[in-house]
Amino acid sequence: MSKTENQRVRASLIATVYNDVEGTQLFLQRMGEQTRKPDEIVILDAGSKDGTWEALQTYAALPGSIPMKLLQVNRCKPAPSRNIAAHEATYDILVVTDIGCDWQPQFFEELVAPFETQPDLEAVMGSWEVRWENQSTVWAQADPLLRNGLELRATPQSHAANRAIAYTKEFYLGLGGLPEDLSFACDDMALAFIIQAKGKHIAAAPVPRCVWFRPQTFQALSKEAFRNFKGAGEAGIWLGFFVRNVARFVAEWAAFCGLVLGLMLKWPPILNLIFFIVLLVMVAWRLRNWVPHWMTIRGRGGVATLGHVAVLDYTTRWSAVKGYWEGFVRGAATCALCRSKLRDCGKGWW
Repeated sequence: MSKTENQRVRASLIATVYNDVEGTQLFLQRMGEQTRKPDEIVILDAGSKDGTWEALQTYAALPGSIPMKLLQVNRCKPAPSRNIAAHEATYDILVVTDIGCDWQPQFFEELVAPFETQPDLEAVMGSWEVRWENQSTVWAQADPLLRNGLELRATPQSHAANRAIAYTKEFYLGLGGLPEDLSFACDDMALAFIIQAKGKHIAAAPVPRCVWFRPQTFQALSKEAFRNFKGAGEAGIWLGFFVRNVARFVAEWAAFCGLVLGLMLKWPPILNLIFFIVLLVMVAWRLRNWVPHWMTIRGRGGVATLGHVAVLDYTTRWSAVKGYWEGFVRGAATCALCRSKLRDCGKGWW
């Protein structure tokens, strides 16, 4: 990209959507409030039936609205949707976000500004946050991802997500875009590894300007864990999480079943003691994670109990393990390209 320092660059904002009319309306409102408005918005709709597509068309026809390119491809998954939008974007800088978030007025400006002062810049890692006041259910408050507070204050070495990142079109397309052979999730994490390995000039927007709305129900949180780790298994990353959790589940259930059988069948006391000690250690390890999170919830005025924390953490880990194994098996047959790219970056493990 050739430009002189402090030259104003033009940038396209790209996003995808499916059946989220409320999120789309908020997105259009917030983009109209930006301190620097996008030069163009490119949105690919995957075949919405709830009024989302009509809301986009209505906005695009308004006098004085931000110029828009609206694309619709039925049942198109998020990764190919973003890749199509990137190809169709007019401008050299691509800012990417997720409809279904919220954005402060400085969001677009702060992701684009580094490109104006650093002529060779390839990507800007964006920041994001989850706000406690948005956690409206006991399950959302117990969300394991919130254990240490959830935000990304990006550095150039961060692995930014699709909800807040920018790059040049040439750099993005040169990397092949988001991997399309994963079934649904983890494409942005795979791309982040590739960006960090291949990029030479990366900057960051360190202040969180994008607010991530987390799932609020037990079922949605478990489904998210399954999808995310299915994608990780397909891509061949996060193996350590899978191995550690499988080992813990096996140890816990072996100790529990062994203790119950030992007491019923009157096995030697020393054997029952071993089972009891192993089970006690595993429960203590779980409590070491659950209790501080529960105390944090109480300190924030939340109403989720220690039981909510324990149930959700255990079940989401179990969903993640199941998802990872399913992705591991599927990926061996269908995700060779993504795995090959990650191996080249030193991140793949087969």
